[in-house]
Amino acid sequence: MSEPVVQHTSQSGSTPSAENPGKLVQASGIAAPFQDAIKEAIQARVDQGKSRPKLVGILPTPSPPSVAYSEWTRKACEAVGIEFEIWKTWDDSVEVKEEDHKGTAPDFDLEADVEDLIIAANADESVHGIMVYYPIFFGRQDTYLQQIVDPRKDVEGLHFSYCWNMYHNVRWISPSKLGNAPGTTRELPEERATREALDAEQVPPGMAKSILPCTPLAMVKCLEAVGVYDRELPYGDRLFGKTITVVNRSEVVGRPLAALLSNDGAKVYSVDIDSIQEFNKRAVEPSSEPQGRARSEIVKKAHAQNTASQLRPHHVVRNCNMTAEECIRASDVVISGVPSANYKIETDWIKPGAVCVNFSSEKNFKPDVRTRASMYLPAIGKTTIAMLQRNLLRLVEYRELSEGPSK
Repeated sequence: MSEPVVQHTSQSGSTPSAENPGKLVQASGIAAPFQDAIKEAIQARVDQGKSRPKLVGILPTPSPPSVAYSEWTRKACEAVGIEFEIWKTWDDSVEVKEEDHKGTAPDFDLEADVEDLIIAANADESVHGIMVYYPIFFGRQDTYLQQIVDPRKDVEGLHFSYCWNMYHNVRWISPSKLGNAPGTTRELPEERATREALDAEQVPPGMAKSILPCTPLAMVKCLEAVGVYDRELPYGDRLFGKTITVVNRSEVVGRPLAALLSNDGAKVYSVDIDSIQEFNKRAVEPSSEPQGRARSEIVKKAHAQNTASQLRPHHVVRNCNMTAEECIRASDVVISGVPSANYKIETDWIKPGAVCVNFSSEKNFKPDVRTRASMYLPAIGKTTIAMLQRNLLRLVEYRELSEGPSK
């Protein structure tokens, strides 16, 4: 599937105010070109006698947000020609209450049921993609379940191999080596790892783009669409000179997003409940020895070996002594995803002309946010679904490249 042409929105030159508020941007307009391209690609597959991509959504509990999201996914998939099935852990003939799954003790029976559904979907040749409606247990059980999804079917991009690629700025993979352990493959053979390859946006022959988590990827596409990315700068550095604050450091969205943005050149302040961290591809090199210990020779050798095999630099993380207010005041872009109705970013903290994006189900910005923000995206859900669908189509294509066309 080729990259669609997205109409980029330019930022207004005037300073926002109560009389001249910033622009309200809807995710539906950003998602539309991607959805059109996905629909055309699927129809082209059907015209060639190939199967429609099939996505299975595993619904562990009757949590209202998860149920609503699953129905929303169904409608979005039907609109572009993707087969979609919801696999529940419960039979509708018996009433199931959400509170039955809440408590301090782990629900091992539920975990086993979800595991069975994942393994069954992994084994089903007719299933091309799998998604699970998290959170289920809010901890290590969820992490375990994420890792048993076949990486060749992981449309959410949560498998550890995809996460490692994302954090280490590995952008290209061999379709036949999806899910391989870090260090067992190179992004490009040594003889092809030239400066031209590093700067090029086009994927080299025989390689494919790595799968990325769909919500952080959707955020990147939204920022590209509103003109935050500078397309005059080299690929991989188009956020150079930008300062961004991300309020949320979850392992599913906030931390991956900070990594993606910093790997594209931005200085990113990652704000969470108990700490603030700075993600920066251009951070000052660490001291020769970490505080309180000396690195062993085997660590130094491993670091040199790993660095030599990388095609491009990746971000590093440092603790930050700034306050949340100081971070936000310094930022060209403010992104928030705090799942609490009580959390609100103070409007007067926002730099005049900044871009503000909300990805929480709650509204983290106050109603007057556009008196300071040049652009405001209140939600990105429709773009997230489009990225999930695009991941599915890419996985189908990668599978066919490595194994031959599916029926």
